[in-house]
This record gives sequence, C-alpha cells and structure tokens, in this order.
Amino acid sequence: MKYSLLFAIVLFMSSVLSAQIVSGDKLTGNIVTTDINGKAVDIFADLDAGKTVVIDVFATWCEPCWSFHGTKYLENLNAQYGPDGTNQIRVYGIEGDSRTPEGHLYQAVAATSTVPSSLGDWTEGVDYSIINSHSFNTILNIAFFPTLYVIRPDRTVMEMGDYRYNDEVWAKAMIPTAAKDLIFSNTLEDRTFCSTAIFNQKPKVINMGTTGITSIDAELVLNGEATLATFAKTVGVFQETEISFGNKSLTEPTDIEVNITGIDGVADEDDALSNLSATYVKPLAEEKKLIVKFTTDFYPGETSWTLKDNKNRTLKTVQYAEGNEDQFGGGGPDAVTTHEYEIDITNIDINCLTLTINDSYGDGMTAFNSSNHPVPGVEFYSSNGTLLKGKLRNEYYFLSASVGSTPSSVKVFAAASIVSGLEEQDFVENLNVFPNPVTDILNIDMNIKSGTEYEVFVTNLMGATMGKIAKNTNFINVAQLPSGMYFLNVKTKDGLFAHKFTKI
Repeated sequence: MKYSLLFAIVLFMSSVLSAQIVSGDKLTGNIVTTDINGKAVDIFADLDAGKTVVIDVFATWCEPCWSFHGTKYLENLNAQYGPDGTNQIRVYGIEGDSRTPEGHLYQAVAATSTVPSSLGDWTEGVDYSIINSHSFNTILNIAFFPTLYVIRPDRTVMEMGDYRYNDEVWAKAMIPTAAKDLIFSNTLEDRTFCSTAIFNQKPKVINMGTTGITSIDAELVLNGEATLATFAKTVGVFQETEISFGNKSLTEPTDIEVNITGIDGVADEDDALSNLSATYVKPLAEEKKLIVKFTTDFYPGETSWTLKDNKNRTLKTVQYAEGNEDQFGGGGPDAVTTHEYEIDITNIDINCLTLTINDSYGDGMTAFNSSNHPVPGVEFYSSNGTLLKGKLRNEYYFLSASVGSTPSSVKVFAAASIVSGLEEQDFVENLNVFPNPVTDILNIDMNIKSGTEYEVFVTNLMGATMGKIAKNTNFINVAQLPSGMYFLNVKTKDGLFAHKFTKI
C-alpha cells in the first residue's frame, strides 16, 4: 500500500545501496562517530565489552519510522536492558537520509523541493544516542527505512523488522537463554474449504540460540492425532529454515498444530514461540439466504469481490469506490467499513460457494490500523444471524509478487447444502426417514402421487452421490457408509427433495 500509511511495513529508499544484511551475517565494518550531543560512539567497542547493540536506522520523513518511534519501544528496551537497567545492551538511532539537516531531528518541518520533511521531535524522551549520518548505510547495507538490527557481541546480526513489536523475540535475540533454541518465524494460515482441503504449509523456524543446529524434531497434530517427524537441517545462529509434513488431505473441519519437540535429539523447552496453530474451516450454508459482511481497508477503490457457485454462476459482485482523502484514493464512505449483503441462493444444485477478493494494487487489504480500524475480511452468516465463518488473516494479507504493479487475489469457500423445501411441492408429501440415526437400513416414509416414477439415493454434505441409485423403493441400505451426516434424496421428473440423516 502507499508508503504514507502508519501501517506500512516496508519503506523503500529512493536508491537501494546494496542487498540488505541477512540475519545470521556478521557485521564486518565498525561505526565510529559522535552522536548529536557530542558523545563518542564505537560499536565494536560495545560489542567487545559484551554488550548487545540495537540499531534503528530511520528517516525523519518516514511515517512507519515515526509510528514505531511513537511506541517508545526502543526507549523501553533501553530502560530495561540499557545502562540504567540490566546494562546488557546499547541502543543507537541513526538518521540515514543524506538530505536531512540535523535541525530536522528536533521539530516537525515541511518538505521543500530539496529537503525532506520531519514528522516531529525525534529526540524527545530519548536517552540513547542519536546519530545524524548516512555514511554508515553502506556498512549496514540499508535497503529501506526503518531498518532494525540486533547485533550480538560475536557480531552476528539479526534484522528485526518482522518482529518489531514482539517482546519475546526481542528478548531472545538480545539475550539468548539457550545454546540451541528454535522459534517459529511465521504463522500458519487459517483456511476455508468446501469438500477437501490439502494442508501443505511449510512453517519456518529460526535459530535464536548461540550455536548451530543440525536436526529438528517436530510434530503435526490434526484434530488431536499427532504425526512425528525428524528433519536434518543445518541452521546457523539467526538463520532460518522451513519444515514440511508433505500434503495432508482434510475432509472435515480440522484444528491444526505444529510443535517443535526436539533439537539435535534433545527435548525442546515448550514455550509459545515453538508452537503454531491454525484451523481449516468448512462453513456450511443450509439456507436459501446467505448474509455476507465485508470489511474494507483504507483504500477501498482497489478492492472488489465476486461470489460464485460451483456452476460458475455469479451470485454477487461488488466494486468499492475510491475516496479523496489522499492522492491514492484513500478514505471515503466505503473505507474501513463493514458492508452487509443478503445473497439469495435459489438453485438446488449448489454445493460450493466461492468468494474471490481482488486487490488491484497487489498488497491485499493491509491499509488499516487495528487500534482504531476494523480488521478487513469477509464473514458469512445464516439468515438468523448465526456466524458460519469469521474473518481470516489471509483475507487481508494476500500480497502479489510485485506489489504496486500486479493485482492479487484470494479465494474464500463455503460448503452449501441447499435443497428445495417440501412444503413448496405437491407431488411428494411428508418425506421422513427412520431410524435416524441409522446403522444399516434406512426406511423412507412418504406419500407420493400414484404413477410417479422416482429415484432414491444418498449424497454427502457436498452433494456427492454415495453408493447406488435405487428406483421406486421405500428403503435403502447405508451400512457401508462411513459415520457422518448425509442426505436421503428423492428425485422425480419435477424436482429433487431431501431429508438429512446421521449414519452411526
């Protein structure tokens, strides 16, 4: 999204100097200078004294930098772990734009044609050193603002941008607690599906210890059933790798866990950072009306969505309008708002609904501030207000490979079992089945007009036919069906009628 947003994660410089330092690299060049108060700075001296160094490279015009600065996160780290705390770290802020006069560090200043703006006083309440120099950008390989580094005394560097508000990761990066310590560096995505889903996500882990790792023990837990695996992986300090359990086919709603259980043959200490969880949801629409609640981000003009059934028939399509609060179409009545739609579902052959969200800019719906904006995404409700599916993270965070030039999209699914109501028909009356639940023979009780030919068959909740089709009968053998919920279907030339039953 646009770089002016406080939510923006990455802000690219106008000219990239070189590739960003990769976590696990060593800092090869020293930073020797004086800060804006004339205090001597020598990073290698700090490291050689056993201190971990934290560096924030920012620009006075950078709104994501200002947003992070406003949280006072580094001030709090300095108070807890710096010279007046446990005395384990040293914190430095570096204004890295060559065009910035030092005076811009002390006050808000509007931009000119040659000088960038300043968003405020960057020194207020700051006890750590601030350096006004771009000369260290090459040593640090700065590719964007803000860049946050933790550098351990052995000069191993970790880039902290993805963890900027994660207290546990900061603590482990600055002050390691174990020689071998793995944490997950990403999350598992929740998903929706209609009939079958494939779980093939590959969680990433990062070594937060002090020595290299060669073997990882992990488990995948699907609805309480665990699969154990050992992965031969060479992972250096602050380096990252991924683990994969292959493709797992899911047909039912599934709670998923991935846990790190051991490192190099030794049991791993169980903590929140070594466990991941997700849910694969199969929302089930059983009525002829579906309520869709769709929440937009700050740039609604980039967002559209289409709801189709399994026959590729369009049930609803929506394009939101741009606002005029900035030059990029932000804001307006459609922005950061939950819009509600009532969708009629009248066809009896629907067994899957697909809602495709499109973002023309390519960054999903990430332009929101969770402190005062609703989280974007889509919710499905039944007509009586029952929530069928809540918002999922991948409904707003679905970036394309080339944000800004390539559109991106994500699909959201709902299973459907939409059948005709018997009260609307006059040639099949009082359809009932017994016993229900059933183990083998399911009896059919109905009144049907004399001379009417009909077929009887069973379908699962996705509409797939299970077993053989019988004609003009009043019972059906379901003994071979797996336990679960099904529909007994009666089909005539005039329509299809169904009654739900449970096989035990």
